[in-house]
Order: sequence, then C-alpha cells, then structure tokens
Amino acid sequence: MQTPHPNSPPVNVLEDDDFVRLPGLFRRWEIEQVIDPGADFHLEEAGEASDGTPLFAVYRRERINPNKKER
Repeated sequence: MQTPHPNSPPVNVLEDDDFVRLPGLFRRWEIEQVIDPGADFHLEEAGEASDGTPLFAVYRRERINPNKKER
C-alpha cells in the first residue's frame, strides 16, 4: 500500500472500480504525457507493439479531497 506524502492533504480512498481506462495503449515514454497531479493511476501491461516495445493500458481516478471547496 502506498503511503501519502507527509505534506499531502487527507484524501478519501475510492473503490478500485472508480478507475476509468484511458483510450489507447501507451509506450513507457508516453505515460508522462497522460498523468497529472490530483489523480491516481493504475498501469497494466497490455502486450507489445510490432517493434517489440512494451505497451501499457492506463487507468485513472479522481481523488476526493474533503478540504477542497467546490466552485
């Protein structure tokens, strides 16, 4: 289990089924283009490209921060 960063605000943990798969498959160096702060990510191996490069499926879920005010 991942421990939160000491300076992170408390976060409600969501269920695993709250992850939504991003469309497409990603190479390792493309993953940095789809991740962003404020969300949790799950990666799964998803085969390989025709040149043998490993591909990954990326799943994302929003974090619920009880301290953040709605606009």
